Amino acid sequence: MAGPVTLVTGASGGIGGVLAVMLARQGHRLALSGLDQEGLDAVAEEVRSCGGEVETIAGDVRDRDLAQACIDLAAGRFGRLDNLVTGAGASRPVPLVEMDDEEWDKLVDINLSAVFRISKAAARRMIAQGEGGAIVHISSIAHANGGANLAYGSAKGGVATLTYGMAQQLGPHGIRVNAVAPGIIDTPMVRRGFAAQFNALVEGAAVRTPLGRLGQPEDVAAVIAFLLSAGAAFVTGALIPITGGIEILSPISTIAKGA
Repeated sequence: MAGPVTLVTGASGGIGGVLAVMLARQGHRLALSGLDQEGLDAVAEEVRSCGGEVETIAGDVRDRDLAQACIDLAAGRFGRLDNLVTGAGASRPVPLVEMDDEEWDKLVDINLSAVFRISKAAARRMIAQGEGGAIVHISSIAHANGGANLAYGSAKGGVATLTYGMAQQLGPHGIRVNAVAPGIIDTPMVRRGFAAQFNALVEGAAVRTPLGRLGQPEDVAAVIAFLLSAGAAFVTGALIPITGGIEILSPISTIAKGA
């Protein structure tokens, strides 16, 4: 039997790229979207090298036509759409008082509004097929603490809320909707945003997380792959932290360690 058809946004690198290869090895047929065509080509080459089937489409998620174009790509090549993973995102560290309105609008559009648009298009296709499906959003631990960019953190909080509402509305159609909330993950976006402080992040993770390390893209991809699988058939409306336990470490313990 042919494997499920999965659309992944933000697939030109980082978590999305690692996830694409992981899913291909599990038999998924892939439609990949990303901002960087060169990055998409590199991921697609790796997917094909392990026997996977893949199509790519490059574009900015702020483009209002891209969402439907992604659905059409998957359906046109594979005849259906079973899963969606919304991995496209952007941020940079900046204080509230230094952020202009244009940056706020841009980051909210990329990290929240675009998630709504692609989810709506995917849900319509899945409902029309009448066979259910699975959607996984990539939120962030910033949804709970604001993060280093309040536009990003606020948008990721919106993604969490969107997840809960979608799970309620799409459950009767057999469509499961979940989200993951990564902590500090060693991705290109984190390395770019904290280039001067990256070593400090690594050192801080040793005392500020119970597992004592930064997360890797594979850590997040593995949880997403599970949420798309039959093993998660009774899981919907969940927001799963993938943080190494940073949010549960006792503040007094952290301070006592001199962090």
